[in-house]
Amino acid sequence: MEETVTRSPGLWIATVIFVLLLTIIACGVKATAPAAQGPAGKGNIVFTANGEDFVRQGFTDKQGWKISFERLYVNIVDPTAYKPGGESPAALKGAHWIDLAAGDAAAAPLVVGSLPEVSAGNYQSLRFSIRRAAAGALEGFSIVMIGQAAGKGENIGFTIKLDEEMDFHGRDGYVGDEVKGLLKPGESAEVEMTFHFDHIFGDIEAAQDDHINTGSVGFDFFRLFAEGNTVDVTQEEMKKTAGYSTLVKAVWSLGHLGEGHCDVSAQSSKGEI
Repeated sequence: MEETVTRSPGLWIATVIFVLLLTIIACGVKATAPAAQGPAGKGNIVFTANGEDFVRQGFTDKQGWKISFERLYVNIVDPTAYKPGGESPAALKGAHWIDLAAGDAAAAPLVVGSLPEVSAGNYQSLRFSIRRAAAGALEGFSIVMIGQAAGKGENIGFTIKLDEEMDFHGRDGYVGDEVKGLLKPGESAEVEMTFHFDHIFGDIEAAQDDHINTGSVGFDFFRLFAEGNTVDVTQEEMKKTAGYSTLVKAVWSLGHLGEGHCDVSAQSSKGEI
Protein backbone atom coordinates (compact mmCIF):
# COMPACT_ATOMS: atom_id res chain seq x y z
CA MET A 1 0.00 0.00 0.00
CA GLU A 2 1.46 3.41 -1.12
CA GLU A 3 2.36 5.77 1.67
CA THR A 4 1.24 9.38 1.52
CA VAL A 5 3.79 11.97 2.64
CA THR A 6 2.16 14.90 4.28
CA ARG A 7 4.08 18.18 4.18
CA SER A 8 3.42 20.68 6.93
CA PRO A 9 2.39 24.09 5.51
CA GLY A 10 4.62 25.72 8.13
CA LEU A 11 7.68 23.76 6.99
CA TRP A 12 7.02 24.71 3.35
CA ILE A 13 6.75 28.41 4.21
CA ALA A 14 9.97 28.29 6.27
CA THR A 15 11.80 26.68 3.35
CA VAL A 16 10.65 29.43 0.95
CA ILE A 17 11.71 32.15 3.40
CA PHE A 18 15.15 30.53 3.85
CA VAL A 19 15.72 30.42 0.06
CA LEU A 20 14.67 34.07 -0.26
CA LEU A 21 17.07 35.08 2.52
CA LEU A 22 19.97 33.31 0.79
CA THR A 23 19.12 35.13 -2.44
CA ILE A 24 18.99 38.53 -0.70
CA ILE A 25 22.30 37.90 1.07
CA ALA A 26 23.99 36.85 -2.17
CA CYS A 27 22.69 39.94 -3.96
CA GLY A 28 23.84 42.13 -1.09
CA VAL A 29 27.37 40.73 -1.20
CA LYS A 30 27.53 41.35 -4.93
CA ALA A 31 26.28 44.92 -4.57
CA THR A 32 28.83 45.87 -1.92
CA ALA A 33 31.92 44.23 -3.46
CA PRO A 34 34.80 46.76 -3.71
CA ALA A 35 35.13 48.43 -7.06
CA ALA A 36 38.32 48.03 -9.08
CA GLN A 37 40.89 50.73 -8.32
CA GLY A 38 41.56 52.82 -11.43
CA PRO A 39 41.29 51.87 -15.11
CA ALA A 40 42.06 48.26 -15.99
CA GLY A 41 45.71 47.66 -16.89
CA LYS A 42 46.96 50.96 -15.48
CA GLY A 43 48.85 52.17 -12.40
CA ASN A 44 50.94 55.02 -10.98
CA ILE A 45 54.58 55.93 -11.62
CA VAL A 46 56.33 57.74 -8.74
CA PHE A 47 59.42 59.74 -9.71
CA THR A 48 62.08 60.07 -6.99
CA ALA A 49 65.48 61.78 -6.65
CA ASN A 50 68.30 60.49 -4.47
CA GLY A 51 71.62 62.03 -3.41
CA GLU A 52 72.44 58.87 -1.44
CA ASP A 53 74.40 58.71 1.82
CA PHE A 54 77.09 61.07 0.50
CA VAL A 55 74.53 63.87 0.62
CA ARG A 56 72.41 62.82 3.60
CA GLN A 57 75.19 61.66 5.95
CA GLY A 58 78.28 63.48 4.68
CA PHE A 59 81.61 61.99 3.64
CA THR A 60 85.35 62.69 3.50
CA ASP A 61 86.66 63.87 0.16
CA LYS A 62 89.86 62.67 -1.49
CA GLN A 63 91.91 65.43 0.18
CA GLY A 64 90.67 64.75 3.71
CA TRP A 65 87.95 67.41 3.94
CA LYS A 66 84.82 66.28 5.81
CA ILE A 67 81.95 67.44 3.62
CA SER A 68 78.42 67.91 4.97
CA PHE A 69 75.51 69.43 3.08
CA GLU A 70 72.84 71.68 4.55
CA ARG A 71 71.09 72.15 1.21
CA LEU A 72 71.75 70.63 -2.17
CA TYR A 73 69.44 71.89 -4.88
CA VAL A 74 69.04 70.34 -8.32
CA ASN A 75 66.58 71.66 -10.91
CA ILE A 76 65.19 68.55 -12.61
CA VAL A 77 63.13 69.14 -15.76
CA ASP A 78 60.71 66.81 -17.58
CA PRO A 79 61.75 63.43 -16.14
CA THR A 80 60.39 60.72 -18.43
CA ALA A 81 60.15 56.97 -17.95
CA TYR A 82 59.47 54.73 -20.93
CA LYS A 83 59.09 51.13 -22.05
CA PRO A 84 61.73 49.28 -24.11
CA GLY A 85 62.19 50.81 -27.54
CA GLY A 86 61.01 54.22 -26.31
CA GLU A 87 57.37 53.16 -26.17
CA SER A 88 54.68 54.71 -23.97
CA PRO A 89 56.74 57.61 -22.55
CA ALA A 90 55.42 58.80 -19.19
CA ALA A 91 56.62 62.38 -18.66
CA LEU A 92 56.37 64.40 -15.46
CA LYS A 93 56.32 67.77 -17.17
CA GLY A 94 57.83 70.93 -15.73
CA ALA A 95 60.77 72.02 -13.58
CA HIS A 96 61.20 70.42 -10.16
CA TRP A 97 63.59 72.25 -7.78
CA ILE A 98 64.61 69.48 -5.36
CA ASP A 99 66.73 69.67 -2.18
CA LEU A 100 68.58 66.36 -2.10
CA ALA A 101 69.78 67.05 1.46
CA ALA A 102 66.24 67.27 2.87
CA GLY A 103 65.34 64.86 5.67
CA ASP A 104 67.48 63.04 8.19
CA ALA A 105 70.51 60.85 7.57
CA ALA A 106 68.33 57.81 6.88
CA ALA A 107 65.72 59.55 4.72
CA ALA A 108 64.23 57.75 1.74
CA PRO A 109 64.65 59.13 -1.79
CA LEU A 110 62.64 62.31 -2.29
CA VAL A 111 59.38 62.18 -4.20
CA VAL A 112 59.56 64.53 -7.18
CA GLY A 113 56.03 63.81 -8.39
CA SER A 114 53.77 61.06 -9.68
CA LEU A 115 51.76 60.18 -12.77
CA PRO A 116 48.43 58.33 -12.42
CA GLU A 117 46.75 56.06 -14.96
CA VAL A 118 49.90 54.96 -16.77
CA SER A 119 49.64 51.76 -18.81
CA ALA A 120 51.30 48.84 -17.02
CA GLY A 121 54.70 47.63 -18.20
CA ASN A 122 58.46 47.91 -17.88
CA TYR A 123 59.54 51.53 -17.25
CA GLN A 124 63.12 50.88 -16.16
CA SER A 125 64.63 53.36 -18.65
CA LEU A 126 64.55 57.05 -17.78
CA ARG A 127 65.65 60.38 -19.21
CA PHE A 128 65.71 63.79 -17.55
CA SER A 129 67.25 67.23 -17.89
CA ILE A 130 69.04 69.61 -15.55
CA ARG A 131 68.21 73.25 -16.33
CA ARG A 132 68.78 76.69 -14.83
CA ALA A 133 66.01 77.96 -12.58
CA ALA A 134 63.83 80.48 -14.41
CA ALA A 135 62.84 82.42 -11.27
CA GLY A 136 63.37 82.71 -7.53
CA ALA A 137 66.33 83.51 -5.30
CA LEU A 138 68.56 81.06 -7.22
CA GLU A 139 67.43 82.09 -10.69
CA GLY A 140 70.01 81.27 -13.35
CA PHE A 141 71.51 78.29 -11.52
CA SER A 142 70.88 74.59 -12.06
CA ILE A 143 72.76 73.04 -9.10
CA VAL A 144 73.49 74.76 -5.77
CA MET A 145 75.56 73.11 -3.01
CA ILE A 146 75.42 74.66 0.47
CA GLY A 147 77.28 73.17 3.41
CA GLN A 148 80.46 72.88 5.48
CA ALA A 149 83.94 71.52 4.82
CA ALA A 150 86.08 70.71 7.85
CA GLY A 151 89.74 69.79 7.64
CA LYS A 152 93.34 70.99 7.74
CA GLY A 153 92.55 72.98 10.87
CA GLU A 154 89.74 74.92 9.15
CA ASN A 155 85.95 74.92 9.00
CA ILE A 156 84.78 76.45 5.74
CA GLY A 157 81.18 77.26 4.92
CA PHE A 158 80.45 76.98 1.22
CA THR A 159 77.84 77.98 -1.32
CA ILE A 160 78.75 76.67 -4.76
CA LYS A 161 76.41 77.70 -7.57
CA LEU A 162 76.57 75.94 -10.95
CA ASP A 163 74.71 76.93 -14.11
CA GLU A 164 75.53 73.87 -16.21
CA GLU A 165 72.64 72.49 -18.25
CA MET A 166 72.53 68.95 -19.63
CA ASP A 167 70.35 65.99 -20.54
CA PHE A 168 70.79 62.59 -18.89
CA HIS A 169 69.58 59.33 -20.39
CA GLY A 170 69.63 56.01 -18.52
CA ARG A 171 68.87 53.60 -21.33
CA ASP A 172 69.90 50.48 -19.42
CA GLY A 173 67.67 51.20 -16.44
CA TYR A 174 68.11 51.17 -12.68
CA VAL A 175 71.02 49.21 -11.19
CA GLY A 176 70.72 48.33 -7.50
CA ASP A 177 69.49 45.83 -4.94
CA GLU A 178 65.94 45.99 -6.24
CA VAL A 179 64.36 46.36 -9.64
CA LYS A 180 62.61 49.69 -10.10
CA GLY A 181 60.18 50.73 -12.80
CA LEU A 182 58.12 47.55 -13.21
CA LEU A 183 54.53 48.79 -13.14
CA LYS A 184 51.75 46.27 -12.45
CA PRO A 185 48.04 47.00 -13.04
CA GLY A 186 46.44 48.76 -10.09
CA GLU A 187 49.77 49.34 -8.33
CA SER A 188 52.52 51.98 -8.07
CA ALA A 189 56.09 51.68 -9.33
CA GLU A 190 58.99 53.90 -8.28
CA VAL A 191 61.66 55.18 -10.66
CA GLU A 192 64.78 56.90 -9.31
CA MET A 193 67.12 59.62 -10.55
CA THR A 194 70.35 59.26 -8.57
CA PHE A 195 73.08 61.89 -8.25
CA HIS A 196 76.66 60.96 -7.32
CA PHE A 197 78.23 64.09 -5.82
CA ASP A 198 81.33 62.19 -4.77
CA HIS A 199 82.24 62.52 -8.47
CA ILE A 200 82.94 66.20 -7.75
CA PHE A 201 84.78 65.84 -4.44
CA GLY A 202 86.30 62.35 -4.63
CA ASP A 203 86.31 59.84 -1.79
CA ILE A 204 89.10 59.21 0.72
CA GLU A 205 87.97 55.59 1.02
CA ALA A 206 88.64 54.89 -2.66
CA ALA A 207 92.10 54.26 -4.11
CA GLN A 208 93.83 57.44 -5.27
CA ASP A 209 94.02 56.05 -8.82
CA ASP A 210 90.31 55.20 -8.82
CA HIS A 211 88.32 57.17 -11.40
CA ILE A 212 86.26 58.73 -8.58
CA ASN A 213 89.46 60.49 -7.44
CA THR A 214 91.31 61.04 -10.70
CA GLY A 215 88.20 62.61 -12.24
CA SER A 216 87.27 64.91 -9.33
CA VAL A 217 88.56 68.25 -8.08
CA GLY A 218 88.19 67.81 -4.30
CA PHE A 219 87.38 70.67 -1.95
CA ASP A 220 90.86 72.19 -2.36
CA PHE A 221 89.66 73.51 -5.71
CA PHE A 222 86.81 75.45 -4.08
CA ARG A 223 88.96 76.51 -1.12
CA LEU A 224 90.86 78.79 -3.55
CA PHE A 225 87.80 81.07 -3.62
CA ALA A 226 87.44 81.45 0.16
CA GLU A 227 87.20 84.84 1.78
CA GLY A 228 87.94 84.22 5.42
CA ASN A 229 86.05 81.07 6.35
CA THR A 230 83.48 81.30 3.56
CA VAL A 231 83.34 80.15 -0.05
CA ASP A 232 80.60 81.74 -2.16
CA VAL A 233 81.35 81.12 -5.81
CA THR A 234 79.58 80.69 -9.15
CA GLN A 235 80.52 78.57 -12.14
CA GLU A 236 81.28 81.71 -14.12
CA GLU A 237 83.81 82.81 -11.50
CA MET A 238 85.59 79.46 -11.65
CA LYS A 239 86.08 79.34 -15.41
CA LYS A 240 89.67 80.61 -15.53
CA THR A 241 90.90 78.38 -12.71
CA ALA A 242 93.14 75.38 -13.33
CA GLY A 243 91.00 72.31 -12.88
CA TYR A 244 87.81 73.92 -14.20
CA SER A 245 87.49 71.44 -17.08
CA THR A 246 87.84 68.57 -14.57
CA LEU A 247 85.02 70.08 -12.52
CA VAL A 248 82.69 70.42 -15.49
CA LYS A 249 83.35 66.89 -16.71
CA ALA A 250 82.61 65.64 -13.19
CA VAL A 251 79.30 67.52 -13.25
CA TRP A 252 78.50 65.81 -16.55
CA SER A 253 78.83 62.46 -14.77
CA LEU A 254 76.44 63.20 -11.87
CA GLY A 255 73.34 61.56 -13.34
CA HIS A 256 72.63 57.89 -12.63
CA LEU A 257 69.80 55.44 -12.12
CA GLY A 258 71.02 53.88 -8.89
CA GLU A 259 74.51 52.68 -9.88
CA GLY A 260 73.54 52.65 -13.54
CA HIS A 261 75.36 55.33 -15.53
CA CYS A 262 73.43 57.77 -17.69
CA ASP A 263 74.60 59.05 -21.06
CA VAL A 264 74.94 62.84 -21.09
CA SER A 265 74.19 65.20 -23.96
CA ALA A 266 73.34 68.84 -24.74
CA GLN A 267 75.85 70.13 -22.16
CA SER A 268 75.85 73.92 -22.09
CA SER A 269 79.66 74.08 -21.64
CA LYS A 270 80.55 71.38 -24.14
CA GLY A 271 82.12 73.78 -26.60
CA GLU A 272 84.13 75.64 -23.96
CA ILE A 273 86.43 72.95 -22.55
